[in-house]
Amino acid sequence: MRNIKIVVEYEGTNYHGWQWQENADTVQGRLMEAITRLTGEQTTITGAGRTDAGVHARGQVASFKIRKALPLHNIEMGLNAYLPRDIVVKSAEEVPPDFNARFDARKRIYQYYISPQRTALLRNMTWQFFSPFDEDLLHRTAAMIIGEHDFGAFSRVEVQSNHKRCIVYESRWFYKDGLLVYRIAANRFLHGMVRTLVGTMMDCARGKISLEEFEAIFHSRDRTQAGPAAPARGLILEAVEYDTRNHYA
Repeated sequence: MRNIKIVVEYEGTNYHGWQWQENADTVQGRLMEAITRLTGEQTTITGAGRTDAGVHARGQVASFKIRKALPLHNIEMGLNAYLPRDIVVKSAEEVPPDFNARFDARKRIYQYYISPQRTALLRNMTWQFFSPFDEDLLHRTAAMIIGEHDFGAFSRVEVQSNHKRCIVYESRWFYKDGLLVYRIAANRFLHGMVRTLVGTMMDCARGKISLEEFEAIFHSRDRTQAGPAAPARGLILEAVEYDTRNHYA
């Protein structure tokens, strides 16, 4: 069996998230269908991140196993021929048999995009936010969450692991091409975590809650205390990083 690692870009607008569902159109489902059409084999594909409905990816990583002796270039081009135009395989490489796109990932990087003005071209890729807000409070809330913490206050109730601790390596706000961008990098993310963080940070920045209340919410580990999640359309999985010593990068 050959173990194939691919980097995938997709616009999530028309999909019910990454993960395969029996009666819904998903990115994982589309990729599995394309692999079967290309190789004639049934296989399971594992993604590094399970993005929600409407969330996008620029650098999702996935892995799957096949027997067919296709050159890597043919795998990349062949999959793209069978995929819809809003899903693109950017690269394909063969990796060691034990590589797993999800469990071997060391860092996942997301960015959330906010447009402070109306936009037609980016309407499916940004949260159009017009209320006045305090940028200093955004920077202070972002800095507060760096390090290892329990993020129960910012995740949906159900989790697939027995704890809600994550290590956040980077958390910051900046402007790029006229958009307000929140960038966060961590070893793992809980369900709905980034969007709930963004929504609660924006509540603080526009005066709905104080900085002290944000800190209290953070330490409460209680999702009902946090603000509403920001819209899915502004969130992009930018990249996934692996340990280069294991030749997985």
